[in-house]
Amino acid sequence: MWELSALQLANVVLILFAAGMLQSTIGFAAGVFGIPLLLLAGISLPESVGINLLHSLLHCSIGTYTLRKDIEFRDTLLPLILRVGMLPVGMWSMWYVGSVDQGQVKQIVGSILLIILVVMWRVRVTPRNVLPRTWTILSFVISGYLAGLCGMGGAFMALWVMAHDWSTRRSRGFMMFMFLVTLTPQAIGMLFIFPKKSVAAYQLGIVLLPVALTGTWLGLTIGNRLPRNSLRCLVYGVLLTIALWSIVSPFL
Repeated sequence: MWELSALQLANVVLILFAAGMLQSTIGFAAGVFGIPLLLLAGISLPESVGINLLHSLLHCSIGTYTLRKDIEFRDTLLPLILRVGMLPVGMWSMWYVGSVDQGQVKQIVGSILLIILVVMWRVRVTPRNVLPRTWTILSFVISGYLAGLCGMGGAFMALWVMAHDWSTRRSRGFMMFMFLVTLTPQAIGMLFIFPKKSVAAYQLGIVLLPVALTGTWLGLTIGNRLPRNSLRCLVYGVLLTIALWSIVSPFL
């Protein structure tokens, strides 16, 4: 395990608690919220992704079990194939651009997300039970690639889910299950691509599991009490904040 200053460790604890609570409340956002903040705390991108992977597996295991009766597993087949299929491409890209300024990666992701939010706000898509297959393919190809590249693919999956007229529990259950199944091969792949950094990240993640459990429990309690409209507003607010933060944070 690498050495962290007391301030860095305190920041990591707070970030993981908040990310766990957010993930369990709305069904996603541990990565898009936590990873940029971990980078600002001085943790490298592979280590930040590794810590997030371990804790997201815990959040989503608990969330999937809690919401198992609300998950429509037929909804997950094509999204799973697309997301898992793009993970290796994204992880290879992380290795390939390892020498590039990661602030630029965050700015690109934030800009794309901001454009999507503006389009959705202008178009005002009416939620429906079934979306065109083209939307599904595009959403989960991008989601899988960005998950492998920088651990921030959940936002695009959330946008796809929010375009459905699903209940709050069905929406959260879908995202929890998708994360649970796709994060497992990603966590294993990280060990082969970044062995030393991944082992160090997983060690720290195991030590801080009680923090994640506390955040997960609080998030599930809050999420179960949120009506769908409130969930939708919270998701869009979080996405907007993340997009703007990703764009401006490299300048801070």
